[in-house]
Amino acid sequence: MRLLRVSFCLLTAIIALSGVTHGEQRTSYDPAAAFKETDKNGDGAIDLEEFHQRIVEVFYFTDSDKDGFLSVEEFSRLPYPEGFKDADRNGDGRISLHEFVRIRFVQFEEADTNDDGEVSLDEVVTAFEGKKSQ
Repeated sequence: MRLLRVSFCLLTAIIALSGVTHGEQRTSYDPAAAFKETDKNGDGAIDLEEFHQRIVEVFYFTDSDKDGFLSVEEFSRLPYPEGFKDADRNGDGRISLHEFVRIRFVQFEEADTNDDGEVSLDEVVTAFEGKKSQ
């Protein structure tokens, strides 16, 4: 159950990455479209570099007051914001870039079910479908 939840958080990150641009939030999620937007080189896989770049972009787009942290309110603009407490490692009530990237990379590793250092569209869709069925 925890693995599925964590894997879905990765998907959430990818979706958020494609849905959060210039303060906007996407209202419906299309894992294939989100995947395509994150897969910058178009090779059919999201590697660590692509993922890291997109995660950092999401952090800064979501940080609407530009204080270098995500508040509960800012984090709540991301899809499925219930992961705030898991991400807030030091318990200060806000998420630093380091905390955000750290939790998303943990989730990336969990979603990478074949352990090849990349996530495929199938891995992303599987995580998405698993969350929908919960």
